[in-house]
Amino acid sequence: MSWWTGLPELSLHTLQALQPVLGRLDDLPVPREDPDTVRRMAEDILAGPEYRDPPRSLWDRINEGISDFIGRLFELVGLGGGSVAPIVAWLVLFVLVGLVALLVYWAVQSGMWGEGRPTRDQGEPVILATDAHRSARDWLSEAERHEAEGRWSEGLLCRYRSLVVELVGREVIPELVGRTAGEYATDVAQRHPAGSESFSAATELFESAWYGGATTGPEERDIFVGLAFHVLRPQTEPEPQAQEIGSVS
Repeated sequence: MSWWTGLPELSLHTLQALQPVLGRLDDLPVPREDPDTVRRMAEDILAGPEYRDPPRSLWDRINEGISDFIGRLFELVGLGGGSVAPIVAWLVLFVLVGLVALLVYWAVQSGMWGEGRPTRDQGEPVILATDAHRSARDWLSEAERHEAEGRWSEGLLCRYRSLVVELVGREVIPELVGRTAGEYATDVAQRHPAGSESFSAATELFESAWYGGATTGPEERDIFVGLAFHVLRPQTEPEPQAQEIGSVS
């Protein structure tokens, strides 16, 4: 006998076995709440704190944020996209921070930070030993190049150095290298009183532009040229144009 010939008998036995259970369905109470009310009650129960997902910790949020950031960074450079594993994200972040630190260190050590401009310091020398060989004309030519490119503060620095070299050549300033603007001003006051006031004003103009970050342009350049002229020749000749300072002897 094939297995399917016994199906009617099996179904009959199954119905007979379930008859007691099916008979009790009629005894079940009729629901007193409508389906919408039951659904709202279920939602209220499931909204309780015991059924909520536990809140993420600060560490989890930080990991997720860094993973997303590194994922977007990878996407920008064409290395894929989406979040990356936290351990990979942290390794990449450490490498990036290390590279930035090395770049900053290199920029500071090489003098490129802020185009080599030092923080104002009364002990900051104006002319270093490496530049002791440069003449007043050399400094003036460099000043003109800076000014032509709009770097007026750098131009004023070079004009001040040109003036100092001129005064060293006249033995008004006895020592050139490794000295501060204040020391130069003291030398001029002692050895060249007639030009002391103008030199002090020129020094203040230079320090305000170079150390103080004051606005500097053609007007400040012209003022400096006039002051330098009075320092070098306090009682002779009309004031020269900007390009003439440095050639006065």
